Amino acid sequence: MTRGMWERVSRGHGASVLLLWLGLGSTAALAVPIELPVTKGTVLVEKADEPGWNSGSVQRLACEGRFCLWLAVEELGACSFGYCSNMQMWVSDLEGRFLGASHGIDDHASRSLRFVDPEHVEVVTWTRDELFHVIDTGLDPLHVNRRVMKVSRDGARFIEVPGQGPGWTMVGARAENIPGHPKPPKPRTVSGALLERARALCPKRASYEPVEYVCRDGMCLLLLSGFKANPDGPPEDATWMLDGRVRGPLCVVLVQGKKLTWLSAAEDGSSVELLPDSYRFWGGMAVRGGVVPVLELSRTRPGYMVLADTVGAVVHGSRPYPVRIGPSAEAALALAPTVQAFTQAQVTWGLGRWKDAADLAFAWRLARVEQTLVLQVEVHDETVVPRGTGTGVHSDHLELTLWQHRGLGSPRPETRKLGVLLGAGGEVEVRDWTAKADVMLPFLQGTWRERPQGYEVTLVLPWADLGMTEPLTAVGFVMAVSDADVRGKQETLMEQAGGLNLWSEYPPTILEYSREFFHQMN
Repeated sequence: MTRGMWERVSRGHGASVLLLWLGLGSTAALAVPIELPVTKGTVLVEKADEPGWNSGSVQRLACEGRFCLWLAVEELGACSFGYCSNMQMWVSDLEGRFLGASHGIDDHASRSLRFVDPEHVEVVTWTRDELFHVIDTGLDPLHVNRRVMKVSRDGARFIEVPGQGPGWTMVGARAENIPGHPKPPKPRTVSGALLERARALCPKRASYEPVEYVCRDGMCLLLLSGFKANPDGPPEDATWMLDGRVRGPLCVVLVQGKKLTWLSAAEDGSSVELLPDSYRFWGGMAVRGGVVPVLELSRTRPGYMVLADTVGAVVHGSRPYPVRIGPSAEAALALAPTVQAFTQAQVTWGLGRWKDAADLAFAWRLARVEQTLVLQVEVHDETVVPRGTGTGVHSDHLELTLWQHRGLGSPRPETRKLGVLLGAGGEVEVRDWTAKADVMLPFLQGTWRERPQGYEVTLVLPWADLGMTEPLTAVGFVMAVSDADVRGKQETLMEQAGGLNLWSEYPPTILEYSREFFHQMN
């Protein structure tokens, strides 16, 4: 801990009262284990955050049984991570006396802290790590972490409770013995005429020379660098290679027959790493001038993106979600990634009545067969309440919201909201709940069945019946599950929002992936 970080001021009868010292922060505290901030018996006093680079707060979050839960934040100011703070969770008695239990919290993640019961505290954090995670893998980088800690009888320490996320029956096994990538095609010689046309497309600030030119199946990729070596300058300027990467400025041109297309997205890269299977572009980031991977293109399949494998993948979000294609629902769903929601971070209504993942959690995956979307949802629910009467809001049900993205300049998309009810005989009942409507949609069909831990729903959604038209490339999608209690009243709503990418193949071609980046052709 930095000197002077926490100041204790005596106040009456020898008791100590904690005040947050607003001194200059230091990043040194981030490199060592967090120490106990105050001695036992110190009386904690709430303090609101104040404007300024080096402020902080002390907040009593809740009290349960014999204990109170606190969150203390010291703003450290600018650091190598951008902007840093020291964040700790503490436990006091009901009079506010610090009992000794202290736990550090990730200051770069969103968080939710609460008592599960008088002796257990739940800490949920979620982040997309946007400071360092720039490259698109095709899957949502959202990371959700849930920890439950028992407060010792004397409140002096936290004891972590072993646990894990819910298991899903729909998740397929990760593919094994995956055949190796084909070898990159042999580089070709760049003709003078081709080089002249490519240079005409590249930014004019440099004179570009070929780095590599490869072709396969009628698609070619030409990589050029405009770095000019300076033999008389510093050693690092004497060659266009630095840290194993080709230095920029860079220019990438796709060649299809006589048509050339400049990839402006690659211009964000300040250097490129030539890996056995791919070209990995590195670019600057907003934090302290560091560089991170920003784009990855295939070297074995020129003209294609490099994205993550989806088979058996389990993710926490769907921003984005790649919709895989197959000849049948079973084959397509086997390729699809699974999105899970099982923490309080996804509870949007009724959190006070939700205890844990056994009470309500869900996972879903979605795939495409021709012009139809197939959705499979697995719900963990201790008490399944099928549809009764009325609108079905007060029974267990799904709520789907969809809208088609039609590109810039297009009319505002029409949003469609569907209620999916657990009907009689294992059939689902789909209703149109758009704008408070309640209309049966018999042309949308599906089935449901009870499982040992809840229930499962499979739904078929022809996109023409949803008002969606070709070309269909991106769809906004919100998946929500509503839980009713035994009295037939809506109890909790858990929600997960994102967007579907409907590429014609996966990984997609560079052209299909980023059409907006291709604005100059020759």
